[in-house]
Amino acid sequence: MELALLILGSCCVLAVAVSVVLFLRLRNQEAQMKAALEQPCTADGLSAPYELAAIDHYLYDRCCRYMTESRPYLVSSFSLQDLANAVYTNKFYLSKTINRFSGKNFRQYVNYYRVMYAMDLFKENKSLRVAEMAELCGFHSTTSFNQSFKLVMGETPSIWCSRIRKKQKESINK
Repeated sequence: MELALLILGSCCVLAVAVSVVLFLRLRNQEAQMKAALEQPCTADGLSAPYELAAIDHYLYDRCCRYMTESRPYLVSSFSLQDLANAVYTNKFYLSKTINRFSGKNFRQYVNYYRVMYAMDLFKENKSLRVAEMAELCGFHSTTSFNQSFKLVMGETPSIWCSRIRKKQKESINK
C-alpha cells in the first residue's frame, strides 16, 4: 500500500514538473512571437529576412503543392490573384515570395508548370503538334508557348519533340 502511494505521489510530481516545463516553453514561444511582431520593419515593409524565412518557405511550398495537385495553370486565364486566393494570401506578398524562392516572376513560374505538363503530354502522345500542346497547356498562343519552352528547356518545342521522336525510333530499331 505504501509503495502504491509512493508511486502515485511520484507520478503526480512528475506530471506537475512536465506541466510546468510545457507552460514555460509555451510562454517563451509567445514572448518570441510578440517580440518578432514588435520589431521594426525593413525598407521593403517586411520584417527581417530570418524572421519571415519559414513563413515564406511555407507559402512557397503551398503554391508548388497547389500547382502540382490542382493544375490551375491549364486554364489560360489563371492569374496571380487566383493563386493568391487559393493559398490564402495577397498577390503582392505572393509575388515577392515566388520571385524570392524561384527566381521567376509569376508568369515565368506558371509557364514553367505549363511547359513541364506539355512535355508529359507529348511523352504520352507523340503525335501531338506544337499548337495542340500549347492549347492543352493553357497558353494563349503558340508563340508564347515557343518562347516559354525555349526559356525553360533551352530549345524550341519542335526541336525537342523531334529529338524525342528520334530517340523512340532508335530504341524501337535496336
